[in-house]
Amino acid sequence: MIQGNTQGLSKTIIEELETLFEIQVPKDSFLTSEIVEKLCSLTGKIRREISIYVNRKGVIMDVSVGEIGQVALPYMRLRRSKNRLSGIRCIHTHPGGNGRLSGVDLNSLKELCFDAMAAIGVEEGKFKNAWVAMLNPPDASEEIDILGPLTIEQFCGKRLMNSILERDRIIGSSETIEVEDGSREKAILVGIDFNNEGINSLEELEQLADTAGAEVVYKVIQNRKVPDASTFIGRGKAAELALISRELNANLIICDEELTASQIKNLEEITGIRVIDRTTLILDIFASRAISKEGKLQVELAQLNYRLSRLSGLGLTLSRLGGGIGTRGPGEKKLETDRRHIRRRIREIESELKKVKDRREALRKRRNKNMIPVVALVGYTNAGKSTLLNALTGSSVLVENKLFATLDPVSRGITLKTGQDIILIDTVGFINKLPHDLVEAFKSTLEEAVYADLLLHVVDASSPRLKEQMEVVDKVLYSLGANQPIITVYNKIDLVEEEWTLPLRKPCVYISAEKGEGLEELLDVIAREIPQRQRRVHLLIPYKDGHVLSHIHDNGQVLAEEYREDGVYLEAIIDEMQMKKIAKYER
Repeated sequence: MIQGNTQGLSKTIIEELETLFEIQVPKDSFLTSEIVEKLCSLTGKIRREISIYVNRKGVIMDVSVGEIGQVALPYMRLRRSKNRLSGIRCIHTHPGGNGRLSGVDLNSLKELCFDAMAAIGVEEGKFKNAWVAMLNPPDASEEIDILGPLTIEQFCGKRLMNSILERDRIIGSSETIEVEDGSREKAILVGIDFNNEGINSLEELEQLADTAGAEVVYKVIQNRKVPDASTFIGRGKAAELALISRELNANLIICDEELTASQIKNLEEITGIRVIDRTTLILDIFASRAISKEGKLQVELAQLNYRLSRLSGLGLTLSRLGGGIGTRGPGEKKLETDRRHIRRRIREIESELKKVKDRREALRKRRNKNMIPVVALVGYTNAGKSTLLNALTGSSVLVENKLFATLDPVSRGITLKTGQDIILIDTVGFINKLPHDLVEAFKSTLEEAVYADLLLHVVDASSPRLKEQMEVVDKVLYSLGANQPIITVYNKIDLVEEEWTLPLRKPCVYISAEKGEGLEELLDVIAREIPQRQRRVHLLIPYKDGHVLSHIHDNGQVLAEEYREDGVYLEAIIDEMQMKKIAKYER
């Protein structure tokens, strides 16, 4: 079967290409003049690069067709090991007549440990020249040995093959094989500008990639009205990325939108490297940051729900049993089982999370009974919520200049100048395009914001995208049904340029949590804005309404209780919301 871009090729051409498989190369020869002439003739006809892959036995293993300047390289299956050559030599044509090897060719040689990388310059269907590159032993002064230009006789002779065998012997016996450190993945970021405004939307994706531990080596934005249904960015751009990935030794592509299973599969087939989307990246970060049992369960639930719909059709992501971004969390072996096992695990997690939710609700009721107001810190990720919590409470919550440094909610107590005790809760940061599965999984955690008495919307005032970030937070809060009073806290004000205009939202406070500026004013505003939900009341509950008495004991603070002839007299501190239910008993 002919690999690569065969679109538009006639049946006759395809059949001619397939006859290459029938030609045997002598074991002691690099190639034959018959194959060279056939490659040159076909290249002249189709004006595309043709590559063949020949093993040590002289058998042609693969034939691929690319575009001009692009050679399709089958990736994983050719590689044997790092300390030996692959046993495969790649020979391809250059339609432009120049047989010089490109940077992509040389990087492919190194990455795949080919026996040799060779290029034939083709001009009007005829052989013009040839160049060959081979890897040198580790102790050599040059990493690669390049030979050329070669005549067709030199190219097809025995000398090249003897050189390959000698190099393989030396490399295989070497004790100092240089192996590239794979601890930090090299990523290419891919985005689409739907509005054709040229806005670089990959800055945040780069931050996410850095948080996940990847090194971004290349970024590309394509202007399209809609994503390509098959490959997200189109086959031409995907083929271009295949070349770029090999030139830069990239091993991961991260797309800034959510991809379908077929898009991932098709992109991986074209590029030869692993492909993940923004959602998978965020889920991976959450998996690495979750500390509590609840957090880990929530992340696993989100991952399983997301991947369940993509179980069939995923390529390298699901076939990979090793590590890497996008593979942390529930484990790939589990995901490679059938849907029944995944659904069973989902049910198990949901059951465990329900127990956690029940405990959280019990704790919340206890707080309500003690009449301690709750103030929740919400905001875009990396806005400085944890820094602010530490500054106000003297805590030592982990603070990093990375996205999602805080995942599990953290609560701390503080006493205001008025003597009012409050609880501050630091919540997980929001982000644009927050995965739906993640929102659903973390609803129990995000409920801390929903049930709080007051919200502090912490904003990174120095961010050039602060308006967009504020809108994202507003939308998430709206979707959660949060309607409490909000104080807008413009943080990092020390980094704001003088001409920078901030959106006016009242009430608002300007602070620098890191420098300790504006904190006293913030506490004053909190004291002023926090709902006064507590009331000291006197009640007379008739004996026939004993359930009301129980309700007050469960949801309020009873200061005095006296049994009288006409009922039970109570002095109690009651939440304003509770008072609506028992107002008729007030005396």
